[in-house]
Amino acid sequence: MGKKKNKAHADNVRTKRKGGEKKMNPFEVKINPQKHDILGRKLTKFDKGMPGVSRSKAIKKRKETLLKEYQLQFKKNRFVDKRFGENDTGLSLEEKMMKRYALERSKATSQDKFNLNEDEELTHFGQSLADIEKFDVPVHSDDDDEEDKRAAAKIVAEQHFGGFMVRKKPEDEKKSWKERMEDVIKESKKKKHEKQVENEQALKMTEELDLQWKQLQSFVSKGKAKDAEEGNADDYDMAVKSLQFEMKGQATDRLKTEEELARDEKERLEKLEADRIRRMKGLTEEDSAPKSTHKSADDLDDGFYLETHDFDYVSYKDGEMNKEDTAISKDDDDENDDVGVNDDDEDNDDAVHQNIDDDNSDDDDNSDNDGDDDNEDDGDDDDVQSEDEEEDGKVEESDNDSDEEEDNFSDIVSDNESEDGETIETKKSCVTMVTKGKEKKTMKTDEEKKAMIDKAKKELPYTFKAPETYEELLEILEDHDLDDQFTIIDRIRKCHHPSLAEGNKQKLETLFSHLVQLYCELFIQDTPQLDYVDRLITPLYELAQMSPENAASVVISNLVDRHEEFKEICQNKNGRGLYPGLDTIMLFKLISILFPTSDFRHSVTTPSLLFMCEILACSPVIHSRDIVAGLLLCNLCLEYVSTSKRYIPEIINFLHGLLFLAIDKDNKKLESVKPPFKPVGKHINLLHVTSSVRSETTKSTFSLSEMLTVYIDDNVYNNNKFRVTAIDVCIKLLSEFSRLYSDIITYNEVFSPVLYMCEKLPVKKYPDNLQKSIQEFTSSCKELTNTGRNALVIQKKKPKPLRTFEPIFEERFDGRKKRQGGPKDFVEKQKLMHKYKKEMKGAIRELRKDTRFLARQHLKETMDKDYERKRKVNEIMGTLANQEGEYKKMKLGKLPDS
Repeated sequence: MGKKKNKAHADNVRTKRKGGEKKMNPFEVKINPQKHDILGRKLTKFDKGMPGVSRSKAIKKRKETLLKEYQLQFKKNRFVDKRFGENDTGLSLEEKMMKRYALERSKATSQDKFNLNEDEELTHFGQSLADIEKFDVPVHSDDDDEEDKRAAAKIVAEQHFGGFMVRKKPEDEKKSWKERMEDVIKESKKKKHEKQVENEQALKMTEELDLQWKQLQSFVSKGKAKDAEEGNADDYDMAVKSLQFEMKGQATDRLKTEEELARDEKERLEKLEADRIRRMKGLTEEDSAPKSTHKSADDLDDGFYLETHDFDYVSYKDGEMNKEDTAISKDDDDENDDVGVNDDDEDNDDAVHQNIDDDNSDDDDNSDNDGDDDNEDDGDDDDVQSEDEEEDGKVEESDNDSDEEEDNFSDIVSDNESEDGETIETKKSCVTMVTKGKEKKTMKTDEEKKAMIDKAKKELPYTFKAPETYEELLEILEDHDLDDQFTIIDRIRKCHHPSLAEGNKQKLETLFSHLVQLYCELFIQDTPQLDYVDRLITPLYELAQMSPENAASVVISNLVDRHEEFKEICQNKNGRGLYPGLDTIMLFKLISILFPTSDFRHSVTTPSLLFMCEILACSPVIHSRDIVAGLLLCNLCLEYVSTSKRYIPEIINFLHGLLFLAIDKDNKKLESVKPPFKPVGKHINLLHVTSSVRSETTKSTFSLSEMLTVYIDDNVYNNNKFRVTAIDVCIKLLSEFSRLYSDIITYNEVFSPVLYMCEKLPVKKYPDNLQKSIQEFTSSCKELTNTGRNALVIQKKKPKPLRTFEPIFEERFDGRKKRQGGPKDFVEKQKLMHKYKKEMKGAIRELRKDTRFLARQHLKETMDKDYERKRKVNEIMGTLANQEGEYKKMKLGKLPDS
């Protein structure tokens, strides 16, 4: 019988293999739903997944990598080999050692890295370059020292204790030590002599070369000069000579800030004001400064008082008086011997002259110092004036000291018992002449002091208080001419700059409001001060730039007041207003200067423009003065809209009405005009010219001071000269607005009525220049109005097809959305951008997961620490409780059995 197969063993093996296979948990599988089920489509790896398995794998990976780094982030038990070249596999061991040795030597010999070579001294052959003034051959003393050192080292090596290893010559063995030393000395002297001879020869050759070079240089310079005289100079030589006279750049001080400049200017004004006040009081700089008295080292304070700076000195020669400006010197003593002074009096005379010399030297020093002080002033007073002021300061002392000088002089004379009578009389006459000179000088200085005081009183103060009210400003400015008034305003601004003190900005804002009020009041006088206004605009502009918000509020408040007055007039006259005065019109002009007019919307310029338009729309023209005011407002509106090109219908209507006032009226047919103009009435011929006017009698512009003053004669308006000028200005404004509005769509409708009025004008009565202007304007308007317009048509578009419900079939569909086509570079770029975004999103996702993992780990560590702390606390508390229980039992005598 055949062998039976062990069937049970095979089944066990099969079952073991099946059991070893990993079964998939259906609860861990996540299937992503699809929007559309497509037949025949294969499943991808994104259609289903196991998030629990992937999450566990990610956590396990982070525990092996990120957690290890987190745990070792503050550990320092690692050794890092930082030896030079240790990690460089391209170097051998010997090369590494050599590199390390070179690096160590360079560190030892290198200088400090913070050394800026400030104290380093450059040398050449041991000699400092700063001490070498000439390029001579330096004496190489270091070479001699080196030779001596070598010789000494050789002697030590051969003769001293180390010389037994040196093989000596047979000749040296026979010589004694003294003879060998003599030979060494002779050899060293010989080398020194040879070195000296070489240096002398080199020096001699250098001198010869220098001499030859000088000769050659002179020859070359003569040749160049000759070429220059003949006009054959080389371009290079001319360029070199031009570079010699070129300006060199020099270092300058840094520019000061605005605050520093304001502070310096205020200090300068305060210093000048203090000097002016001092001069008004009749004081000089010497009077205000503390006086210092000089005493010599030999002064014994014995009552001898003789000041030479209070009087002029005199000397005698050959019996005659000789006046000199210089002090008396010792040579004058020898000259005084001829006068007859005895030998017994020489000692006293020498003492007097010595004191005079000392005083003169002191006076000279003081005068020099005074001159230096005067030079340090602002430059208003010259040296002569400073000397006069010095004399003025001493006037009061001169009168009191004159008697004392006579007494002192008589005492000196009385001490000299052997003095002759003639000498005493001579010295008394000297004193009388001195006192007379002092009286003249005193009179002179009094007059100069009075002139100085008057001049200081007439000067304008340098510092002013900021006015708080408008009346205070007028008080400060009155009794001053035009230049002084603007100087006062400028000094007020400089003394109260905002950077100098905290409240100065508010003071300047108040000053701006007062100046605006002054600006407006200058136009309501009998004769408007236009020159004053032109100069007032500059400080107004600077103050407005310093504080724009305050300037806007001040101007708006003025506009509001004037607009309320205009509305009251309109209410009283049934909606008809009056043209404003010159002050309101020039306020509009000031607004265009201080604030921008090109903005679409501005807090100041926009309301002012609307106010002007309201005046033109509501004010009827009943007088020739209204024509001038209206034309001026139109001109201002042109300035406002010259950049923005905003259309203002009130201006075109006003200019159209002015042309209506100038045309020939037909009684049968009434011309159409818009309000505020009327087709009938007594004022419809204000600009109608009755007779022909020549060109010589007309003007191209109006004079504001003549046309818009408060009191003016009507004869200025009621003439053909004024009418022609008004029509000329009207045509010029229409030309400007025609050019400005040439791009608007409704140009034909706007300027067709104007062209109709121009055709009805009595052109033949006008001057030639006005006829030419009207012809040019009408021709330019006709060219723009004759341009045809395209009729409005329905916009042609491709008809949009109706939406169908048929599916879109693609021949080759790979299961993905079809991408847009394009150039190859574009497609590659789109692919790279797609990969970049995908990687960026993945990186952000992984970083967030890492952060969450670290947060969980940190929370776990915190909880473990808290658990351990609580466990230890409970353990300690349990131990304490046991101890407390045992203590209570012991206290009750119930100890446990031992």
